[in-house]
Amino acid sequence: MRKDFYIFRHGQTDYNLERRWQGCGVDTELNAGGIEQARRLAERLKPFGLEIVFSSPLKRALKTAQIVGEALQIPVEVCPGIIEGCFGEAEGMLKSEVGKRWPEIFNEWYSPANNLNVGFPGGETKLQMQKRMLQAMDELARQPQKVFGVATHGSSIRYLLMYYGRKPSLMPNTALFHLVWENGIWHLENDPETENPSA
Repeated sequence: MRKDFYIFRHGQTDYNLERRWQGCGVDTELNAGGIEQARRLAERLKPFGLEIVFSSPLKRALKTAQIVGEALQIPVEVCPGIIEGCFGEAEGMLKSEVGKRWPEIFNEWYSPANNLNVGFPGGETKLQMQKRMLQAMDELARQPQKVFGVATHGSSIRYLLMYYGRKPSLMPNTALFHLVWENGIWHLENDPETENPSA
């Protein structure tokens, strides 16, 4: 049996524009640009036959999921396990402020070596985020549907997909990825933008 998961980051928020860290403790809304991005995302998703969207409980992801769900006429359900990572004391701060306050952690966070055990005071490590996302995806794979949307967040997506061989990188709002579960095995598919679902 095969199940397809179209995983996407939420639309833009004002905090994104300000380069301010959100994390799971900052529950920002989509701005007007983010709402328009979500509408365009829904159009991109139409060919793939989604049956349901599972969303992080945070407003920015849930609103993105709801716009997609309404456009595709499919249900939206909240999945707490796919929430954004916890960045502890760094949440709500400008990226530049985070770099000044914790320069060693900040530099290690963005280092190409990508130490998964790094985290900010009071927050999750990258490894903890990854394990949480892997567990949540395994739980979603047990749901009865076969084609899913997953509305979540940049860091949560980054460290999930790193497990399947994708190099960590910054990603734009509403970035879209395709993860497949097949007979108990997960693998990352090609860029969904290049797929032809009718082939």
